[in-house]
Amino acid sequence: MYEKDEILKAADDLSKQIEALETVKAYQNVEQQIHNNPRVADRMKDLKKNQKQSVNLQNYGKLEALKQSENKIQDIEENINVMPIVEEFRESQAEANELLQMMIDTMADRLNIEQEKND
Repeated sequence: MYEKDEILKAADDLSKQIEALETVKAYQNVEQQIHNNPRVADRMKDLKKNQKQSVNLQNYGKLEALKQSENKIQDIEENINVMPIVEEFRESQAEANELLQMMIDTMADRLNIEQEKND
């Protein structure tokens, strides 16, 4: 049986190996570019402001103004989503997620096989 410290050490080692993968590095690089991009930051700030405004309009029952605000939010989201850096971010995020899911599935399969051997 493994001790808790051994498991934590193995998990830490695995985490470092995952961080060193090119797919994960590419995702982290694009994520950093997104956070440092003033155009994205301005649009996100505008989006959040309009979302708060929509909540207030909904709370006060101003349905026509709410509809206009929701349309503006949709326009802002569409504007953000077509930015090349955002598209690149989504693609790299999907690749990283796919890789991590494959690793999780592989570990689960191996654990199940070991469990069946021990039963």
